[in-house]
Amino acid sequence: MGTMFDTTDDPRRTFAGLTVEALAAYGNGRYANYRAAKVEFPHVPVLEIDVLGQGIGDAGDFEAGDMPYSEAGSWAKGRIDAGVKRPVVYFSVSRWQAIMRSLGVAGLVRSDVRTWTAHYTGKPHLCSSACGFGVTGVADATQWGSSDAPDTLPHPFAGRNMDVSMTNARFFGEQPTPAPAPPFPGRDLHQPPAMSGEDVRMWQAQMAHRGWPIAVDGVYGPESERICRQFQAEKSLVVDGVVGEKTWHATWAAPVT
Repeated sequence: MGTMFDTTDDPRRTFAGLTVEALAAYGNGRYANYRAAKVEFPHVPVLEIDVLGQGIGDAGDFEAGDMPYSEAGSWAKGRIDAGVKRPVVYFSVSRWQAIMRSLGVAGLVRSDVRTWTAHYTGKPHLCSSACGFGVTGVADATQWGSSDAPDTLPHPFAGRNMDVSMTNARFFGEQPTPAPAPPFPGRDLHQPPAMSGEDVRMWQAQMAHRGWPIAVDGVYGPESERICRQFQAEKSLVVDGVVGEKTWHATWAAPVT
């Protein structure tokens, strides 16, 4: 997983004192700052965002005031035809289904693009079915904190005019080969009563790594069961809230994107 920043202000001033892994910046519109970001941070990946539908950059901004949701598919197809590999489509997670319909109309499938959702929970995550709104699979990136959404930016981001996103491992390149699933621990994880142990913690940690909003505390209680049921439904497994051998191995399988 990685972290990506963006701002409508001067990138150098806004991100001063922060460790910058990756940026998104505007290639056009009133906040155009892509060139400044490239100059100030030449050694990190920088997405160029198109907000006007001019067919530039590698990311399109689809929200009120920028490009319409219905144009996401045609914009993405245009960028693919121009040689951009898996262009990024940015939108509020509540518009997931509208964006998927737009892609379909343009003859594209989900894997042709990188989805970058906005879902301001104040906690790093990648949107999945656990977020609702008809999300299928797992988003490639999620903007989880913003100065426009009160109390969602923790220290050291608080007080800055910026957004913070989590990105998956292949957002800016090829994904490393997934680590093989550790051996099934030999016992099903279920509740009640709550179960605890290193096997529980290992499963929770992998689910968190996949982007599910789960506490990694080594205790399999009601919240872990709720997440397990949602994951099982997404993967077309038996939905029983029990981490058995099939659910265990599915947890380490490559996410469907």
